[in-house]
Amino acid sequence: MKNLLKLTLVLALAAGLTACSKNVKDDANADATLAGTSTEMVLEETTVTEAIPAQVSLGVVHFALDKSTLTAEARKIVEANAQAIKAAGDNYSVVVEGNCDDRGTIAYNIALGEKRANEVKAYYVRLGIPAEKISTVSYGKEKPVCYEATQSCWAKNRRADTVLTAN
Repeated sequence: MKNLLKLTLVLALAAGLTACSKNVKDDANADATLAGTSTEMVLEETTVTEAIPAQVSLGVVHFALDKSTLTAEARKIVEANAQAIKAAGDNYSVVVEGNCDDRGTIAYNIALGEKRANEVKAYYVRLGIPAEKISTVSYGKEKPVCYEATQSCWAKNRRADTVLTAN
């Protein structure tokens, strides 16, 4: 959602700057225009269309400690994500990113993150998303969203993120 907001702000800024541009009809006479002769200014008309963001993060699936199975709540999130993916049409790709909290070894967390990503991918496939459109990656404990050493923080980091990219 943050990426969508950033993209929208950048597009609005670009449209605003484009709308403010001016064209001087005869650049050769620009100096004479500044000297007091009449000036004709043509403003460009800009049409702003709704842009489809190139990349959107969908709902985040959380996992229990040392688990990679989907809870009923997690399945609801994946089902909602699947509806959004299907609404994107045919020109998209999906990456499921498996993440872990910072406890455990690097190797253990990479393997657990991969299991989590694959579990989410398998459920997307069961919901009708083509397997060839979905890739997985495990970041283990390398991409935390919370940095405190508390139970609630660790719970936020045990997740699978789904990123939808328009091709």
